[in-house]
Amino acid sequence: MARRIIIGGEVKVGEWDLRFPELEEKKTCPVCSFEILEDDQVFECPYCGNVMHMRCVEPWIESKGTCPICKRPLSKESQGLAEGSQT
Repeated sequence: MARRIIIGGEVKVGEWDLRFPELEEKKTCPVCSFEILEDDQVFECPYCGNVMHMRCVEPWIESKGTCPICKRPLSKESQGLAEGSQT
């Protein structure tokens, strides 16, 4: 389906893909907003799938026992698996 957009007063008609895949490839920690690098130790919530730096979420998980994003309770197994996770 052709879409219309207006650029500088001109109407442009065509197929538009306004996603930016080069930006989607980088993972960002939702807690600290810094990029997650390949060698960073990470935690991935088994419920919401958010990936965070382990150093950012470890104190939260230890005190609350829940995911800081979706707030679902984490089992001891999922908390233990997080300690050894890598990207």
